[in-house]
Amino acid sequence: MKESVFWILFIPLFLIISCNHNNKESDYFFELGKEMNMYVREDPGKMKKIFYRELNKYHKTGNIKYLISSKQVEMAINSNDKQKQILLCYDLLRLNNNRYTYITINCNACLSAYFEKSSPEWALKYINIAIDTSKGTTKQYNLGHLYHFKGRILYNEGRYNDAISLFKKALMIFEKQDETMYIASMYNNFGLCYEKMNRLKEAITATEKAFKILSAKPNLYNEEKVFLNYIKEGLANYYKKVENFKQAEILFSSELEFSLRIKNFGMVVRSATALINIYDSIDANPSATEHIIKSLEAIEPELRLNENKIILNTALQNYYLKTNNIQNLKIVSQRLAKLNREGNENYKNEIEANLNFTDKYILKSANQESDYEKRKNIFLLLGMLFLIAVFSLILSLLTKMKKKKEEVYAKEKEILTKEKEILTKGKVIYENEKKILEQNILLQKEKINNLHLNLNLKTETEREFLENIKKIKKTKNINIEEVLKNLQLKISNLILIDKKNNDIINESSRENKNFIEKLSKTYPSLSEQELKLCVYFKLNLSAKEISLLEKLSVGSIRVYKTKIKIKMGLGREDNLGGVLEKNLIS
Repeated sequence: MKESVFWILFIPLFLIISCNHNNKESDYFFELGKEMNMYVREDPGKMKKIFYRELNKYHKTGNIKYLISSKQVEMAINSNDKQKQILLCYDLLRLNNNRYTYITINCNACLSAYFEKSSPEWALKYINIAIDTSKGTTKQYNLGHLYHFKGRILYNEGRYNDAISLFKKALMIFEKQDETMYIASMYNNFGLCYEKMNRLKEAITATEKAFKILSAKPNLYNEEKVFLNYIKEGLANYYKKVENFKQAEILFSSELEFSLRIKNFGMVVRSATALINIYDSIDANPSATEHIIKSLEAIEPELRLNENKIILNTALQNYYLKTNNIQNLKIVSQRLAKLNREGNENYKNEIEANLNFTDKYILKSANQESDYEKRKNIFLLLGMLFLIAVFSLILSLLTKMKKKKEEVYAKEKEILTKEKEILTKGKVIYENEKKILEQNILLQKEKINNLHLNLNLKTETEREFLENIKKIKKTKNINIEEVLKNLQLKISNLILIDKKNNDIINESSRENKNFIEKLSKTYPSLSEQELKLCVYFKLNLSAKEISLLEKLSVGSIRVYKTKIKIKMGLGREDNLGGVLEKNLIS
């Protein structure tokens, strides 16, 4: 069972890492997470502004990235409503679909936090996915916090050495990032582990270091001040255990004063009851005990959490019993009975709600697995029957296959013979097509050579034609009839050369048409004139030769050639004719 669970977890984890390892888009969500730091979260107005900003981006662009980022902010806004937050978390995982690693990490960490107390196994599963995904990214998003949280789960499971190992890994990361509060938190965690391992001296040393680190930081935020007093509370408890009651009293008194001032009633109840226990232990300071009791009586109506009410009223009950205050003792005892009934009812309702929620969104697969276990014996029996049937069928098939083996062999031999014939025919066809292609290439080369010769001849004829005209102008006594006859002959030669050139070009007109159509699809920005000139450039004709065929100057043709290269994305040194020829062949 454990091995199957391992593979069930490993396969999606592998897919998450391989699909998102180099996902730079995750940086956007990482920076958004940094923007929503603990100080911004104290201001609901700022959080809502960030939420609507991301949602508006989605409405404007339609980019799903911004819908995901708005859900990320919405999860943070609902951090105090765990069930609503978890519903959002599952929606976000579905929407993200492993697109962005940071979201995968964040959601799995959130799920782990939800199951921390109710199902440590599930909590470890989700935090392991988050850690492995983070380690697979270049930035290792929030890896220090993930190590910290996994250490906390292991601490709750009583695996203190493993927890310390993870807290040390987290500490190394926080020290590199210069995160004062979290550095102090890791030393405080060392103290918690050492205390559970009955190493009180080391617990006090580590916790004192945590207190020193955080208290040295200037301008502490409210959350940091609260955490500093939690450190005081832990340190005071360690001093109390080693019977250093004086130091414990100083720390608990400081914590009580702070918690009353900020109305952190959970901290008030803990520090107050701890002080009362100290005074009871040393049988001293009854006036101080009475002062604490009055403080507790004053805040009792303001308490909201049933757990805090029970602790507070238990402390009052013990005090009234000790001081023989029967009237108040009856009132508090009745109140405690009612609180315990309500607590049991609330706990029952909470468990049912969590179970219903878990059944709906998380444990369907687990229930299916449970159903499978119940039907395991039936499946096993059916499986055995199936195997027997299959075995019988295989025996029957083997008998038939033996008879058909010779037939199959004969057919295979026949197929091989046909394949050889087909290959032989194919080879002949290939050789014939190769010869035809080679002949076509030679014919094309011959046509191009003839075109070049004709153009050279045309150039020479035109030069002689011009020379004769110049001679007529210079010479006075000349036989006009003979000159005209000679000029007529030159013109006839020019016409004949043009005809030959046109014949060569027309012979390839179909090819040229196909070439122009293909080229225009590949490079739609080319104009008709540029496409026409590409036919000549394909033949590697010079600008001068093309000017003899088209009514364009040599300079214009060169300009056209440059424009064509730019539109085709070619450099100055690239051979346009070679590229065009490849385009025709491909």
